[in-house]
Amino acid sequence: MTNRSVKVRFYKTEVYKGKRGTTYTVRWSVNGRRRSEAFKTAASADSFRAVLLVAANNGEPFDQDTGRPASHAVPAAEVTWYDFDLRYVDVKWSRISANNRISTGKALAKATLALLRAEPTQYDPVEVRKALREYAFNKNRRDEAPSELRAILVWIRRNSLPMSAWEDTKHVDAVLHALDTRLDGTPAAASSAKRYRRVLNVVLRYAIRQNVLAENPLPKGRDENAAPKTSGAVDKRSLLNPGQVAALLVWIASRPRTGQRLTAFFATLYYAGLRPEEAVALRVEDGVLPSTGWGELRVHTAAPEVGKQ
Repeated sequence: MTNRSVKVRFYKTEVYKGKRGTTYTVRWSVNGRRRSEAFKTAASADSFRAVLLVAANNGEPFDQDTGRPASHAVPAAEVTWYDFDLRYVDVKWSRISANNRISTGKALAKATLALLRAEPTQYDPVEVRKALREYAFNKNRRDEAPSELRAILVWIRRNSLPMSAWEDTKHVDAVLHALDTRLDGTPAAASSAKRYRRVLNVVLRYAIRQNVLAENPLPKGRDENAAPKTSGAVDKRSLLNPGQVAALLVWIASRPRTGQRLTAFFATLYYAGLRPEEAVALRVEDGVLPSTGWGELRVHTAAPEVGKQ
């Protein structure tokens, strides 16, 4: 596997004494990528470190994504889809944007509900999705789930199908249908379905690198279940006319505190055609605005903001 390396280096175990107790963090790197694992006892940390050392001394390659020896990869029949998702989220969390985390949570939630031994009919559908998206697939909030949502997640873990379910086209079709459908059963927007499939493709490629799956089961090309095509055309009926824009800007300007600033922001988007991240990065000195005639805005940078998660 190209994602493995035998360049493994170990560092001194870090001991941290805090208000909630002492933690022992095993530290090592794989091909220069730093890894760490925290434990509550020194014995557990030493035991884990010893396992890694033995593998490294035996010349065993380590996976660069998980930081673990290749032999630690789990066969598809021995790990559930839900548990694999949790592992994936934990590995990728710090490397993806907040908006990407949200999309990942939504896609994994849809796929997880399609890969259950039975439907969770005893629970409210909205609460089930909330438990998955906002807690299970959110590394920072997983331990904060309320008791009623924790009960849902326990049930899902117990009823999640193994990764080997991806070898059955029946389950693959069920997942694809879930990605392409809203909660009310109506078709999802093509752009949303395509985004969810893109997320799922990344997850499944990760499963292949971990030796959990042999190949990507998602269809490609002209298959009837291939990702739906999206249209880049804009419906003119959805656009504001000049009069509506002027009225909207007047209303925004009347808002307390941030009204004037937001008016300048939205006016720049409409009249100058700037992207939001370009308008946010503008400074007073970037504008040349004569009393009459055309002005000039110097766009030299962008300040993209992502959703908080």
